[in-house]
Amino acid sequence: MEFENEKLIDREIEIGNYLIQDFSLKLIAEKTGLSKKILSAHIHNMMKKLNTKDASELINLLRTMNLK
Repeated sequence: MEFENEKLIDREIEIGNYLIQDFSLKLIAEKTGLSKKILSAHIHNMMKKLNTKDASELINLLRTMNLK
């Protein structure tokens, strides 16, 4: 199953790259300047866009994608 990166906005791609590197949510929030609440909203939106049921599945899928 393939997905187009165009489905994700630039900020979600940035967050996705941090997620696949196993950064903690706290560290991602610090690096992006986002609050944990906004970061969680982005992750939730990514899960909906990519049709994943949880964060673990999202991260596994992101690892198979060619994020730029």
